[in-house]
Amino acid sequence: MPAIDVPRVSFVGSGRISIDSVRVSDPAPNQIRVCTTQSLISAGSERNSFESPDVEPRSPGYSSVGVVDAVGRQVAGYREGDRVYATSPHQGAHLVEVDSPRVVDRKEHYPPPRIPDSVTDVQATFLSLCDVALHGVRRGRPYIGDSVAVFGQGVVGQLVTQFARMVTPYPLIAVDLVDERLELARRSGATHTVNAGREDAVERVIHLTGGEGARVVFMVTRTPAILPDCMRATAAGGTVTLTGSPPGAVEIRLQEELLRKELTITGTYQTRLYPLTAYHMQRWTRPANRLYIYQLMGRGGVDVDHLVSHHVPYTEAQEMYAMIARGPVGWTGIVLDWSDA
Repeated sequence: MPAIDVPRVSFVGSGRISIDSVRVSDPAPNQIRVCTTQSLISAGSERNSFESPDVEPRSPGYSSVGVVDAVGRQVAGYREGDRVYATSPHQGAHLVEVDSPRVVDRKEHYPPPRIPDSVTDVQATFLSLCDVALHGVRRGRPYIGDSVAVFGQGVVGQLVTQFARMVTPYPLIAVDLVDERLELARRSGATHTVNAGREDAVERVIHLTGGEGARVVFMVTRTPAILPDCMRATAAGGTVTLTGSPPGAVEIRLQEELLRKELTITGTYQTRLYPLTAYHMQRWTRPANRLYIYQLMGRGGVDVDHLVSHHVPYTEAQEMYAMIARGPVGWTGIVLDWSDA
């Protein structure tokens, strides 16, 4: 197959986007070439990069779905026409290595999962964010019947709410500043919602949990200043799990908020934490996680359709990122369509 020229989205300075062209070559022996159909904007991490003053061009995105259009001569298990997911940037096509799981430049590489017929391309773009949320809930370890609060109801917060729901917590409290996101949180499984812009979220969580506080609190926001509120809303002996992507620093009160309540604060960051291959102490490799997520999607156990607020051509990327930068009102999941690329 000959090389092809495809469009791509690039960040070219703080708040500036270029849609330029990149040449994608014929695949190497261990690669497949994938023509993108859809890609999901990961608002938390991509906003950080979008607002960076760095003037060097950067390629955002890591949640792409497409169709295989060329297969390297040493590749087995893939064929032209397969639908696959890849952690590739927002561009019209890309090359993907399909060797066995390995670590390269301190990053984990896995063969791209094929998408089952029961999952649409748009649904499949949520795979990485589902993986992030699932990992965060496993690290938070809520037990059956525990009280749970999720601070932040963007896409990852909604998915954390859905995965937490699977252990039947009560109450399952969603906290956010935006009413429309709280309405979505009800569909994601929250039993109670709190608008932190109209009422004291800490007091409300404590009230809803009978004066105890939530036994497990998930912080799923990009605002570091939320951490002290999460700690104050947590029951004595409880756990605060950071599952968002908050940059910067925050000050906490060690005596009142941490020591006297004997809290556990857990960070979640998947890189280098999953085993490359399953073993008796840990069978949840990243490929196993992703297969499980697709199975859940296919039978309705995880719902992402209601989280898509914008499904637009890639040519509208500048407007989408500008909307994200203005704040959380008016959008949740944003999917770029590359079918005409």
